[in-house]
Amino acid sequence: MNKVSIIVYEESSKFLDYLVYNNIFYEDLRKYDNVYYLIVSYDNFNKISKRYKTKIIKYFGKKGLINFINYHRYMIISFLICLFILKLLTMTIFDIKIYSDDENIKSVIMSSLNDNGISINKRKKSFDEISVIKNKILSSNKDTLEWIEIKERGCIYEVYVTPRVINKNNNVSNEASSIYSSSNGVIKHIVVSSGTKMVDNGDYVKKGDLLISGNIFKNDEIVDSKEALGSVFAEVWYIAYVNVPFEFVETINTRKVINHYYLDILNHKFTLIGKYDSDDTVNKTKVVLDKPYLPFKLYKEEKTIYKYNKKHLSENEALMIGVDEATYKLGYDLKEGERIISKKVLKKEVNSSKMYIEVFFKVYKNIGVTSNIDKGKIEYGSIN
Repeated sequence: MNKVSIIVYEESSKFLDYLVYNNIFYEDLRKYDNVYYLIVSYDNFNKISKRYKTKIIKYFGKKGLINFINYHRYMIISFLICLFILKLLTMTIFDIKIYSDDENIKSVIMSSLNDNGISINKRKKSFDEISVIKNKILSSNKDTLEWIEIKERGCIYEVYVTPRVINKNNNVSNEASSIYSSSNGVIKHIVVSSGTKMVDNGDYVKKGDLLISGNIFKNDEIVDSKEALGSVFAEVWYIAYVNVPFEFVETINTRKVINHYYLDILNHKFTLIGKYDSDDTVNKTKVVLDKPYLPFKLYKEEKTIYKYNKKHLSENEALMIGVDEATYKLGYDLKEGERIISKKVLKKEVNSSKMYIEVFFKVYKNIGVTSNIDKGKIEYGSIN
């Protein structure tokens, strides 16, 4: 039964007698400011309205639902359209990430995925379809791939691959060569696999000095020349120059990333998920979906949140930061087996805004560099 909540503009109590006399059932009867509030059936409302001035303030039941839909129809239609678009988007591939250091393998995998219907802006595949595609890719690339895994992360496919390792023992060089010093230093450790050792531990060498010769001598004559192989470690010296300001703004990456997806319809933004407004973000925006037959574009905006902290350093803090910065920069260039032996501040100057620092380093470093030689040519102590 359809019911309505109504107002009856009547001051006297005769209205109550009228309800009883006409067997009109009512609910929630109240009187305020010389008007009556009550709930009756829609048929009884028609009876009452023929005698008294009335007004409907709310519908119940089926008619109430119809009135609600009519009143909010634009909002409901918009919601249903957004729900449909969101459903469509969740079934769509927005990005494909292939985790491999080999660009050739990445290209092969991306091409194979595309051939099997996995590409950006296409429909996501089921678990069974993914299994079939993985087996196809492995079967087609037996010589290059050992294993492949495709994982679904939201609307992104992450592809992990393991390349097949093929042993090749044909990389032996036949070029005659010698090893020379790349910098000044004191020899600390020398290992010769092929060639003639020209220096010993404790020797001081200059840049360009011959360390390991590729020439083979017999009775002071060269009988052959081959590739010199070995490593020569020496103590070498560096001076690093660093300026450290006493006041600076520290930028802190919170590592929190908010993915904001929105539709662009006639240059108006309509957020789907992830709305976040702040000046403390670094934003990267890219088009996810742009088709000529669609009246909108879908964008993904990655918002990386940062914090900013103004800091003032004491002289001691500035000195420590400067030494650490110099150490980090030098250590970043060191290779396997190399290390910093010691460090010492040679000089520091302070003015009102910053500190100037000079740091001296002793470094254990491989100073050997290879250079080709002409077979049978006698080598001297150094090259330029």
